[in-house]
Amino acid sequence: VKKRGLAGGIIGTDWTLSEVQESTVRKVVPGTRFVNIQNHCLAMQQVKTPEEMALIQRAYHYFDRVHAFARDYILERGTDLTDFELGQALQAFGIELLMSDIQRDGKPHSAVGIDVTSHYVRAGVASAYPHPNQFFHRKVERGQTVYVNTDLTIGGLGGECYRNYLIGPWTPAQERMWEVVAETVQIQEEESKAGAVCSEIATKIHQHQVDAGMQEFIYHRPAHGQGQFFVGHQPPFISLGDHTTLEENMTFSIEPGLYDSGLGIGINPSDNLRVTATRGVRFSGVPFSKEWSFLEI
Repeated sequence: VKKRGLAGGIIGTDWTLSEVQESTVRKVVPGTRFVNIQNHCLAMQQVKTPEEMALIQRAYHYFDRVHAFARDYILERGTDLTDFELGQALQAFGIELLMSDIQRDGKPHSAVGIDVTSHYVRAGVASAYPHPNQFFHRKVERGQTVYVNTDLTIGGLGGECYRNYLIGPWTPAQERMWEVVAETVQIQEEESKAGAVCSEIATKIHQHQVDAGMQEFIYHRPAHGQGQFFVGHQPPFISLGDHTTLEENMTFSIEPGLYDSGLGIGINPSDNLRVTATRGVRFSGVPFSKEWSFLEI
C-alpha cells in the first residue's frame, strides 16, 4: 500500500481488520483508513455478469452428460455396483470431459477453478439424511434410492446438480415423496422471478409440503444462493427468515428435499436456476421426470 502511494487514503476491504492488523497499519501507513465494504462485494457476486452466466451454463452442459453417464452406469451394472464405484466412475468421466475441452499449458493461471466432485454419491438409507457423515460404500439394491451427487465448476463458476433414482420395486410412500419434491421444484421455478421475495417463495414451497402431509420430513430451507469457487452457499437464501427481493441474474440452488429416516428414504434433487423477469430458468437439461428417475435393474 505504501509503495503504491496509497498511504493516508481510504481503502475498501471485504473484511474487518483485526487489532493486530490495525496496529500494523498505524505503524507503517499512519492516517490510512481501511473500510469494510463486504456487503458491496457480496452484492456484486450475487448478480451474475453475462460472462459469469456463460461459464455457469457451460458447466451445466457438462452436468447433463455426467448425469446421463451415471444413469447409464446404474442401468448397466445394476446391483453389482456400490455407490463408491459409481461416484469414482462419474468423477473420472467428468474430469476427462472437462479437460478435453480446457486449453491449458501447465503454467499458473490456466485450468483454474476446475472441479468435479462425487463424495456424496450414496445408496440406501444414507440418502435419508441431508448431510450424513459416514464414508459411503454400499451396494445398490432394489427397492432403495440412489442419490447421485456432483458439484462441477469451471473458473470457480458452476454449482451443484443432484438427482435421486428410485430402484424398483418402489413403494407408494417413495413414489409420493418423489412427486411432492418434483411439484415443489416446479413451484420454485415458477416463483423465482425478479421482484419476488425469498421468504414468500419459501412459504409457498413449505406450505405445499405440509398440505401433502410431508411436514415431518422437512429438514432444511428450499434453496441457497449459489456462490463462486468453494463458497457454495451464499446469501440470499430461499428461506422463511430471508426477506431479500430477487433481482434478475441472481442464481439459486433448487433443493426442496424431503427425508424419511424411519423408512430410510430421501429425495433431494438439486439444480441451479437464474432469476429472470418472469420465472426461474434451470441451467441443466437433466430431467425431473419419472421416466428418468424410476429405474428397473
